[in-house]
Amino acid sequence: MAGVCVFAAVALAPAAAADSPGTVANLRGQVARLLTAELAKDTGTVCAIVAHPASTCAQHWDRSLTRFLRHGGRHTLKADMAAVAGAGVSSNGFWATIALPHPLLGGHSDFGWYDNCWMVEK
Repeated sequence: MAGVCVFAAVALAPAAAADSPGTVANLRGQVARLLTAELAKDTGTVCAIVAHPASTCAQHWDRSLTRFLRHGGRHTLKADMAAVAGAGVSSNGFWATIALPHPLLGGHSDFGWYDNCWMVEK
């Protein structure tokens, strides 16, 4: 249930999209960065990727990741991490999805390209 891990993400307004599109390689790197941060309980990095208000994000993620990892989440995150390199990706450069064994958020692994960075979408 990796979806439990990223359920706090907030979608940014489409107007915030950068002019140059993101690449599939960038997306894979950002997904790996997110999963690595979750495994390490690095709430600062998780919050930077899910675009959640900084003051409440770290508190939320500290509690959520502790609970998730305590209840077997580490296995789920490692399975997703192992799948990132070969996972199917659908992308138009500004919106993308990646097919992971355990979707990141509410049954989906959706990302938007903002400020030259892939951000997890709600």
